[in-house]
Formats: sequence, structure tokens, C-alpha cells
Amino acid sequence: MKITKKHQGNRILFKRTALSTAIVLFAVSGYVPMGNAELTLDYDNVLYYYVGATPLSDYDKITVTTTAVGGTSPLGGFGAYMQTNGMNTTNLKDITIKTSGSAADAIRGNSEAIFFRAKNLTVETTGSSADGINVASDFNNNYDSLVYVSESANISVKDGVAVRANNFQNAGANSIIVLAGKNILKVTGTAAAANASDSKGYAVYAGNRDRDTNGLGIMDLLQGKNHNTKGNAYVFVGDDSEISTTTKAGHAVYANKGGIVQLGDGADISTTGENAFAIYAATEQQGTYTDNVRPGHVYLAGGAKLRAANSADVIQAKGVDSIISSQALAVPTIADTHLRTDRLNIDSTALTDTEGVFDIEGNINAIEGGKIALNMANGSSFVGSSSLDNVSTVNLDIKGESSQWMMTKSSVLTSLDLDQATLRYSPDSVSRDDAGTFKTLTVVGNYIGTNALLVLNTVLEGDLSLTDKLIVQGDTSGNTKVGINNIGGVGEQTVDGIKIVEVAGNSDGTFTKSGRIVAGAYDYDVVKKANDWYLTSELSPVDPPPPPPTEPEPDPAQPDPVDPPGPPVYPGPVEHQYRPEFGSYLANNYAANTMFITRLHDRLGETQYTDMLTGEEKVTSMWMRNEGGHTRFTDGSGQLKTNANRYVLQLGGDLAQWSSDGLDRWHMGAMAGYANQKSKTRNNNTGYASRGQVDGYSVGLYATWYANEADKTGTYLDSWVLYNWFDNTVRGDDLASESYKSDGITASVEGGYSFLVGESENKTYWIQPKAQVIWMDVQADSHREHNGTVVKDKTDGNLMTRLGVRAYLKGHAEKDADKGREFQPFIEANWIHNTNNQTVQMGSIKDEISGTRNIGELKVGIEGQINPRLQVWGNVAQQMGDNSYSDTSAMLGVKYSF
Repeated sequence: MKITKKHQGNRILFKRTALSTAIVLFAVSGYVPMGNAELTLDYDNVLYYYVGATPLSDYDKITVTTTAVGGTSPLGGFGAYMQTNGMNTTNLKDITIKTSGSAADAIRGNSEAIFFRAKNLTVETTGSSADGINVASDFNNNYDSLVYVSESANISVKDGVAVRANNFQNAGANSIIVLAGKNILKVTGTAAAANASDSKGYAVYAGNRDRDTNGLGIMDLLQGKNHNTKGNAYVFVGDDSEISTTTKAGHAVYANKGGIVQLGDGADISTTGENAFAIYAATEQQGTYTDNVRPGHVYLAGGAKLRAANSADVIQAKGVDSIISSQALAVPTIADTHLRTDRLNIDSTALTDTEGVFDIEGNINAIEGGKIALNMANGSSFVGSSSLDNVSTVNLDIKGESSQWMMTKSSVLTSLDLDQATLRYSPDSVSRDDAGTFKTLTVVGNYIGTNALLVLNTVLEGDLSLTDKLIVQGDTSGNTKVGINNIGGVGEQTVDGIKIVEVAGNSDGTFTKSGRIVAGAYDYDVVKKANDWYLTSELSPVDPPPPPPTEPEPDPAQPDPVDPPGPPVYPGPVEHQYRPEFGSYLANNYAANTMFITRLHDRLGETQYTDMLTGEEKVTSMWMRNEGGHTRFTDGSGQLKTNANRYVLQLGGDLAQWSSDGLDRWHMGAMAGYANQKSKTRNNNTGYASRGQVDGYSVGLYATWYANEADKTGTYLDSWVLYNWFDNTVRGDDLASESYKSDGITASVEGGYSFLVGESENKTYWIQPKAQVIWMDVQADSHREHNGTVVKDKTDGNLMTRLGVRAYLKGHAEKDADKGREFQPFIEANWIHNTNNQTVQMGSIKDEISGTRNIGELKVGIEGQINPRLQVWGNVAQQMGDNSYSDTSAMLGVKYSF
């Protein structure tokens, strides 16, 4: 070898002078490194460490680049080669190694009792089967071999293994790799190396080696054939490390046959390779070879982010006692002066339970005796499924209200513990008509729920509805809330109910709904029957109070004869839970059809205007009425009670008036209005309530004919027609707010006859029988609620008739004579009949307002003319119907003549 630039500052550069030159770790003659010293080995120079060599620990930075094929000589192609049975230590600071030859490992340890230590390590290998770190030995001594990076390792490998620890033949010897800091370990190739049937581009591997002693060929050693290794292989990876692979079957983390991998908290582990797992632990066996069947273990000291883009499973444990678990070994403490005799004495049985925040996308699988146990802390996310065979175990413990398992297909677990966490069955691709799209979680052992949430997909209809299900073959305990995602169910009456939880053991756990479960007309409850839990639309029965104790009577001397048994008593019809939203929809629709109804006396007087053609002065005026009202009704089921408050403002005025014979009088005018109603409906059986609101406007025309305009005696006819439009909202407890529109026509024809029945000096007395027919056809749009329920207005028009009589006094006080001031107190009674009750259909069930078919009304008020130009009037009215229907209103009107 040749030193080409001996004294260029503190940098020494070695150039190739032969095919491969070994740079033995010793101090260069005549050169004493000082601060910031650098050593560069170009081409095929190799760091070669053997007993007695002097460490290069004084160099702050060492760079090694090789291009030769690994194994062409004992040193060929490797970046750093350790082979010794000595007692010294390689202590380096920052080292960068790049190799490009086939099988040219960046760091290769090929014997026992080596110790390679660096502060920061950067590795890049591009040759096939070229590993980043490969610790291996065929020696049979009782000494550990160790590679230790104290701060960070950045290892990029194309088609080899990024980090490989191979176990020794001797049970007392261990190969150990410790990457203590934050690391980046990645395999970037697109396919496994040629002929490398077992070396398939893993990022982290611990277990049985797959190469022969000198690294010149590939042997079938991984599965235990021809190689009876007994020592352990350990890889410890620090917190927040990134681990990734891209090769086919290139698992990101792989522990096999005595291999133990421990991952620090916050690891980001991913693979895009076909049939590659993010974490794989195996107990491999080749054919009938059973001499060396040992499990691999992967321990997670905290949480991890796990992805496997092109594999069915993101985690797999395969083989007897292969383990992937939330546990941790004590990370070995390593001194700078570590020597051959300094055993690390790792106790692989001294494990501490851990937990962490997991972010898992993919499936978990345990087969052939594999074991998986994960403890997920608050904030964890698992999107995938779990599966196992009958000799394997998967135990999940998920904690925290921000943690969720989104189960993407039917799963099997050994045990499940949800502590404030959510288990949500994925709704993706679920079809109400395909039973195969619904999922079942089977817990072979016990289920524990502690303020947990279970969210299922269900077709909310009758007993035979399709649904997701939880099956617990062991015991249940704790308390779990249940939420239901309705898959197109229209709501139907249930008998037994829809079974959602099935328990074979002790059913001590409780399942209650997390919020309202609704479909169509019904609210559903979660009800326990025997050991199992059902969704039912029935009203939950109320336990009767215990009977009072009875005093025992003394035995009579002669017992009374026993009465013969009576006829059997059969249970009455089952009552189901109606949703209070029914009442809100009914209240909105009823108000939209009735709020703008007017009668002749709601817009009194005549108008005066100046005819634009003749200039003749005539009467014109404008009027305004304000009404407030309160309505109470029950629905057809008798469960829902609704209270509503409304306000109505209408304005109008005559557009024209004329007489056909000089005695009668015709009036024609226009009117417009605004109205608002707010309602609340409660089901006292369930305690749920709903609130409705309707806001709208109307415009229309009216016409009135008086047979005798002078004194208003005789017959009168009044008619009007309105176009009405409304915005409606319904907001049920724990449900999304629903909005929809309604519009339509209302029209009226009213007639009456005024009789003068008496008079005095300043007063006259009148009776006025009257009748009115009103067509109401304001229809609400069909509406689909957020929960899928289709709501339809099924009233299909209604004809309201009113028959009544009005008695009034018309007069003025003596002091108001000749002032044009008059007052008209009145009392009025009416019978109101509706041909159709307001009806709404939710899903397949209809409901209607009860008690409005026939209504009695009593109204009292006063109408007054303050002066010839100003009139005011007001009244209060009370309506009563069947089934607690009532309406109370008060109205105030004013008219001014111009």
C-alpha cells in the first residue's frame, strides 16, 4: 500500500496498489493524528482488525470504499473485517463505508470475541447479497461478538440484509448488534438476490445464518438443515428508527431460530415487497430436520408504525413459541473498554411488559403455534384484521379513548381488552343484500370492556336482519357502549331482536347503546336475553313493583274449595318505540298548512283609493294581523307528545271594490305573510326528544262580496287563494339536523248570513251563522335522513270544513255619538272537521296527528273602529279535540284607511 498524501493537514488517503490491501488498525509511522483528523481508504482497501492491532480511535472521520467481490480473499470487498480471538476493542467515531461488489458486506464479523464500536455509522452497499452489518462465526468458544453504534446508523442496502446477527454454534456465545440511537435501515432493491433463497433483503434479521463459513456460497442453513446452532443472536434498535424494505419476501424485521430483535419506541417499519411482512417471527424447520427447531422473538419496547403494502399480513408469528410482543429486555450497557472476557450476560427471560402508541395498517396473523401480544396505548390505530389457527394465540390490549381498531374483515383473537378504546367494524363495501360483506369477531377466550365502544354495521329491520357480530367463547366483563351504523335498514318491528353479541361463558359484561340507534319509525335498544345481546325496537318492559307482603292466615278448620282455573291469559300486543322525530315532521307539516288560514273577520274593513281613470275618490286601506299560538297534540301511537309555538304576520289591502246593483259590494285585494313555528316532541317511554322548526312565506289574493254593503246584513261570501313555501328543520336528540322544503296551495271559500236580532238606542244585536271550506295541499318534499331513513308526507291533501255561529253586539257609548267610533264584542263557536289527518311515513311506517279529525272551537274578542280611518281588532281562541289535542291562539289586527 502507499500513502499518497502523507501530511495533507490531518487527512490520510490510502490508494490501491494491489488488488486488495488490508489496512490494519495501527498508528501510521511518523504520523500523530490531531483534532479533526480524517482517514480515507479508497478502492479496495479494507479495515482489518485482529488481535493486537492498535485502534484508530483518534480519527474523527473514517471513509472506506470498496468494489471487489466479497470473499475473493479473506478480506476481499468487505469494508471492515473483524477476525480475532484477542481482547482488544475497535473504537471509532464517525465511519462511512460504501461497497459495490457482490457479497461485499460493509461490516463483517467472522469469529467470536470481536467488538466493533462506532459513534455514527453510514453504510451503502449496492452489490447483490451485500449486507450492511453481518456478525457471524463458526467458532465454538464462549465469547460474545458485538457491533455497537452509540448514536446513529444510516444503512442503505440494495439486495442484501441491512443488519444481520447470526447465532453461534456454542450455546454460551452470542452475536449482538446494538444500534442505540435513532437509525435509518433500508433495503432498496426490487428483487431478492440471485440464488439467495433465504437471504431476501431483510432490513433487520436475527437468527440462524444462511451462509457458509467463508461466505463463498449459499447453503440451506436457515431452516436448520446441516447446521446445529445453539447460541443466540440479538439485534437492539433504538427509539424512533426507520426500517424499510422493497424486495420480494423481504421482511422489514425478521427473527428466526434463536434470533431476538428488540425495537425501541416509535419505530416506523414498512415494506412494499410482495409477500413481505413488517414484522415476522418464525420457528423454521426444513422437512424432517428437528435438531435445531428454535423460535424467533420480536419484542417491542414501545409503539410502532407498521405498513405492509403488498402482503396480506403486516405482522406474522409462525411456528411453536415464535413471539411478537409488547415486552422489553434490558438493553446491554457497554463500556469503552469492553474486552473478550466481558460477557454481556443478556437474560432473555427477564422481560418487562410495555405499551406504546401503535399505528398499524394491515393484518395480524399467528399460525402453527405462534404468539402475538400487543399493548396499545392511547392514540393507537389498527386498521386490519386478526387471524390465528387453533394452536396459536393473539392477545390485544387497547387503551385510551383516542385508540381505535378498524376491523376490515372477520377476525379471531384469543383475548381482547378494550379500555376506553373503540372497536369499529369497517363499513367499506358492506351491502344490505350480501351476508358475506358483514363481519364477525370471534374471541376464543375472554373479552373485557372498560368504558369501551363497539361500532357495528347492521341492517336495522326485523329479527333476520344482516349484522356484524361479536362472539365471545369465554367470559365477558366490564361495560361496553354499542353504536350501530345502519346499512339501508328501513326499521321494522322486532320480536326476539337482532343478535349482535353472543356469549358462551359467563355473561357478566354489560352492553348498552352509546347513543340513539334509529331506523325508519323506530328507536332500537340493546337488550340482554339469556347470555346474549340483541337490538330490538320493542319498548323495554318496566318491572312491576314487588307485591306488598301478606300476613299468613291461620289454617281454617275446613279449607275453602279451590276455584277452577280460569281461561289462559295471553300477553297483549308488543309495543314498539316510535321516534320523536315523527312528531316534529307532523308538526311542521300541520303548521305549513294551517298558519296562513284566514277568515273574513281577520281582515276587516274596506279600502279607499283614487281611480286612476276617472279620478273618483274611493275607499282604500291596508291591514295587518299578528297571531301567536300554542298547539299540543299526540301522535297515533300515543307515545309522542308535541308542543308547538307559532307566530304569524300577514299584510294586505284592497286593490279594487265595486258594486253591481248599487246595494251590494265587491272587494278584491292582495295579501302576503310570514310565519314561524318551533315545536318539541318527546317520547316519555324512551326519554328522547326532537325539535322541529318551520319558517315560510305566502302570497295570494282574496275577494269578498256583501249582499248589503250599507249595513252588512244578509249574505256574504269570502274567498282567497295562497301559494305558500317553507324551510323546515328537524333535529332529534343525538342525531344530525335534517333540513327539507315544502310548498303548495291553500284556498278557501267562506259564506255566512247576518241576522239583526235586536236593537237599542246605541246598540244592535246580531247572529251570524257561517261555514267555510278550505283546501290544504302544502306538501313536504320527500327527504332522506342522514341515517338513511326516507321521510314522506303522506297526507295527500286535506279538506277542512268549519261550521259555526257568531253572536256580536255593535254599538258605541253615548259620549262617542257622531265621532265615528264603534265597538263590536263577539263570541263565536265552531265545529272544525278534517277529512284527513296530517300523516308522515318514515321508512315503511306511517304515523299521524291524533285528535284533529273533529275539533271544537270557542273564540271571544272585540272589533273596534277608533275613528273613520283606524280600526283595530283582537281575539283569543281555544280549540279542543280528541286525544289531548288543543290549540290556543291570540290575534291582534289593525287597519288604516287612506
